[in-house]
Amino acid sequence: MNISHIDLSFNFLQGQIPKSLLSFRKLETLKLSNNELNGSIPGWLGQHGNLKYLNLAENLFHGSIPSSLGNLSSLVDLSIGSNFMTGNIPTTIGKLFNLKSLFIGGNSLSGIVSEKHFSNLSNLEALVLSAPVSFDMDFKWIPPFQLNGISLSNTILGPKFPAWIYTQRSLEYLEVPNSRLSSIDGDIFWRFVANITQLNLSNNNISADLSNVTLNSDLIFMDHNKFRGALPHISANVIYLDLSHNSFFGTISPLFCHKLGRKNSLDYLDISSNLLTGEIPDCWEYWKGLSFLFMENNMLTGEVPPSMESFIDLIIMDLHNNSLSGNFSLDLSNITNLEFIHIGENNFSGPVPVKMPRAMEVMIIRSNKFEGNIPPQLCSISSLIQLDLSHNKLSGPIPKCISNITGMGGSKKTSHYPFEFKLYNKGQDLEYLDYGLLRTLDLSDNNLSDEIPRQVFSLVQLKSLNLSRNHFTGKIAKEVGDMKNLESLDLSSNKLVGEIPDTISGVSFLSFLNLSSNFLVGQIPVGTQLQSFDASCYDENPGLCGAPLPICHESNKHRGNNDIDDDDSFTQSLYFGLGVGFAVGFWSLCGSLFLNKPWRHTYFRFLNHLADQFH
Repeated sequence: MNISHIDLSFNFLQGQIPKSLLSFRKLETLKLSNNELNGSIPGWLGQHGNLKYLNLAENLFHGSIPSSLGNLSSLVDLSIGSNFMTGNIPTTIGKLFNLKSLFIGGNSLSGIVSEKHFSNLSNLEALVLSAPVSFDMDFKWIPPFQLNGISLSNTILGPKFPAWIYTQRSLEYLEVPNSRLSSIDGDIFWRFVANITQLNLSNNNISADLSNVTLNSDLIFMDHNKFRGALPHISANVIYLDLSHNSFFGTISPLFCHKLGRKNSLDYLDISSNLLTGEIPDCWEYWKGLSFLFMENNMLTGEVPPSMESFIDLIIMDLHNNSLSGNFSLDLSNITNLEFIHIGENNFSGPVPVKMPRAMEVMIIRSNKFEGNIPPQLCSISSLIQLDLSHNKLSGPIPKCISNITGMGGSKKTSHYPFEFKLYNKGQDLEYLDYGLLRTLDLSDNNLSDEIPRQVFSLVQLKSLNLSRNHFTGKIAKEVGDMKNLESLDLSSNKLVGEIPDTISGVSFLSFLNLSSNFLVGQIPVGTQLQSFDASCYDENPGLCGAPLPICHESNKHRGNNDIDDDDSFTQSLYFGLGVGFAVGFWSLCGSLFLNKPWRHTYFRFLNHLADQFH
C-alpha cells in the first residue's frame, strides 16, 4: 500500500498493534499516542525502514523495548514514553544516526545507560528519559550531539553533576529533578545555566550557598534541596521561581527591595518552608504583577506592610505558619483576581479582616487571636467555598446572612490550582492537592454562642462542617438532613440539647461524626450509618442511648423536649417551694417577735449575749 502517514492519536483504541501494518511498506509516520493500546511493542516494527516518526507514547504497553528498533535508520523522532515498559534500554538505540528527538521517559526501565547508547546520535537535539536508570559515563566523554533540551527526571545521575552536560552549549531547558544530585561546581554551574530558559533541580540533595548568585532563567524549580545562605538575586527575566523547602535564612529584603532596572516578569514566587526571619519588607510595589505568592512556614515577624495592597493580578497569597502580628488591616478588595488567602497560624489580632474581593474562594485565618463577632460583611463574599475561622477568640452568634455565601450553598464552578495544602478535616490534618475540590466551614475553638441558625444547614454543598468547642445551645435543626454532600460533621463540646434529628440519616456520604460532650438525649436514629460510628463520637451525652451506645430503656427511649420541660418544671417547683417555705418561716418568726413582747425581749437579750461572747 502507498499510505505513508497514519495518525490515530487521542482516540480510545484498545488491543495490540496489528501485524497488518507490515503491509504499509512506504510508511513514514506512525502516531498511535494517547490511546489504550496494550501488549508489547512488536519487534517487527523494526522492518519499516522508511519510518521517520514513531509515537507510541501514553498507552498501556509493557515488556521490554525491542532491540530491532535500532534498525529504523531513517527515524527522526522516537517517542515511547509514559507506558509500562520494563527492562534495560537496548544499546541498538545508539545506531539511529538520524534521530533528533528521543522520548522514553515515564516507564519503569532499569539498568545502566552508557556512551554506547548515544555513540552515533550526532543529530540528537532533545533527550527525555524518566526512569530509575543509572548513568555511567566516562568523566572525559564528549557526546557527538549538541542538545537543545535535556530532561532526565527520576534517574540516577548523581551524586556529582555530570561533566558531559557542561559540553552542551545550546541548551534551552535542563530538567534533572529527583536525580540524586548533591554536588554542583559552584560558579561554573551558575555560569553554565545563565542562558537556559528552564532550569529544574528540584527534589535533589544539593547543598550550596546562593547568597552571591543571580538567577536568570525564565522558569526556575529549585525546591526540596539543601540550598542555604541568603536568598539569591534574580533578573527581570524570571517568571517562575520556586525556592521552597530549602535552608535559606536571613531577611527577604535583598530579594525584593532592589530595583531590577526594568519591569520584572515575576508571576510565581514560592519561598516557603525555609528559615527566613525578620519583617516582610514594604517594597511590593516593584512586584505588582505577581499572581502566586507563597511565604508560609518561615519565621517572619511584624505586621503585614501596606504595599501588599498594590498587587494587581494576585490570585493566591499564603503567609501561614509564621509569627506575623498586629491587625490584618490590608484592603485587598481591589485585587479582583484574589481567590485564596491563608494567614493562619500567626499572631494576628483585632477584628476579622473583611476587606476582601467578592471573588474570594478560600479564606483561612485559623489559629490567630482575632476577636469580636463574626462580621456580617463576610456574607457578601458570596464565592467562598472554604472559610476557616477556627482557633481564635470570636464570640457572639453566627450571622444568619451566612446563607448568602452561595459558594457553599449553590453549584458555583470553582477554580482549580494543583498545589499541596493542609486542611483540618475529619478530625485530623489532611493534605489535599486541589483546593477547588473541597467546600468547608470551620468555626471551631472559639467562644461562639446562641443557637446554630438554620441558615448554616442551607449550605448544602459543604463537605465538612466543624462547629465544635464553642457554646452553642438549642437543638440540632432537622435541616441538617438537607446537607446531602456532607462527609464530616463535628458539633462536639457545645451545649446542644434535644434528640438527634432523624433527618441526619439522609446524609449518606457522612464518614466522620462527632457529637460528644453535649446534652443530647433519646435514642440514636436506627437503621442508618449512625450505628457504624465509634461510640466515642456520642460520649458525654448522658441522655443518649441505642447502638453503638447501651440499649435504650422505655423511660429514656423517647426522652426529648417534654422530658427537658418536665425537668425544668420540677426545678421551678422546687425553687418555688423553697422560696415559699423561707418566706413563711421568716415571717412566722418576725411576726411572733413583733406580737409577743416577752419573746421579743428574750430574743434580743440572746443576741446581745452572743455578741459579747465574740468581743
